[in-house]
Amino acid sequence: MQKKSFAAFSTALAAVLMISTGSPAYAADAADGSKMTVQQMRQPIPLSLNKVSKVLGQPDVYVYDCNPEDIYEKSHLKGSIHANKADWMNLLPKDKKNSFVILYCINRMCTVSFEAALEAINAGYENVYVMPDGIQGWVSNGYPFEGTSWKPYESKAPVLLQRKD
Repeated sequence: MQKKSFAAFSTALAAVLMISTGSPAYAADAADGSKMTVQQMRQPIPLSLNKVSKVLGQPDVYVYDCNPEDIYEKSHLKGSIHANKADWMNLLPKDKKNSFVILYCINRMCTVSFEAALEAINAGYENVYVMPDGIQGWVSNGYPFEGTSWKPYESKAPVLLQRKD
């Protein structure tokens, strides 16, 4: 269990160092001891809420909200780009090598941001990250957000079953 925690910590640390220094992302060690990049791993690097808060607003850092429009309107990270659109790939920056792309959705149960991150990696982006805790984790941990509500997870769906007392 401690090995998994250490691996997760070192992966996140590498991501933050790479974002803050502009160095290539080396997210894991290969079997031969060499470092593997996001492109070689074909996986986005997860970032904690704290790490995202530290890089938010920095040059060449692009944050994409993968939630449906109604959730995006309720709450999203300041400066994030709403990416739950058919042509969302057109919203990505032109510079695939030096841009840092961070994607998130509502919470850890949602896989949309991870799937979008894989598409960005397949398109050639070298620095791709996901924020697994999503907007729900962001808001519930007290980070500032933009929008109309502090409860992004409230659904507009009708209640189909009602309790009868």
